Amino acid sequence: MSEVLCQKLSVDGIVDDGTLVSWLEEQASNWKLNYLLAHAEDGLIWGRFDNDRLTTAEKVFHKSDFKVEFPSLRLLTLQQCRVFGQNGEVLLWRTGEKLRSRLVQDNPDTDNIPERQILWGTQKENGKNGEDGEKNGFTLLSDGSQGLKYAVPISVKEDYFSKNKQKLHRPVRLLVHHYITYDNDGVARIHLSRLVDLTTKKN
Repeated sequence: MSEVLCQKLSVDGIVDDGTLVSWLEEQASNWKLNYLLAHAEDGLIWGRFDNDRLTTAEKVFHKSDFKVEFPSLRLLTLQQCRVFGQNGEVLLWRTGEKLRSRLVQDNPDTDNIPERQILWGTQKENGKNGEDGEKNGFTLLSDGSQGLKYAVPISVKEDYFSKNKQKLHRPVRLLVHHYITYDNDGVARIHLSRLVDLTTKKN
């Protein structure tokens, strides 16, 4: 059984916010990747790459129009981020003061288990003056009575949500591949996972 394709990437050029974004855009271009999901000290950051240029949710939905305040992508607060798509995933993470990165790509000879994780979002959220909650390839979502808001970098149409408020539906799915390895006794275990795609499922 062949191992998953995995390699280290150099992060020597990342020294500030500008070089962080440039590095991420370079990885998206090199490996033909579509999305960004970053975890920072001040929150979750979604992004997408169009023509190798990164746009994040906070650049699309402004607080004054949509009553949201998304965190910015900053080197100082970044914990880890993933640039991903069908062709692979680049993971950048912090260990102490150092940054590390690796690329994972599918190997046709490697077993994997696909999982579609259900993401938050039971309705599309529009702006206070009726602005459409779908802009520049992002959709602003809220969830349940508490109204937790976040924006995913895909289009989600109104008819994908449940009109029955007693039967809430979360249409956005995050596709993950879990890779399997076998020990000397033939026992299988998941040894690595990567993000693959964002999809939707109609109610």
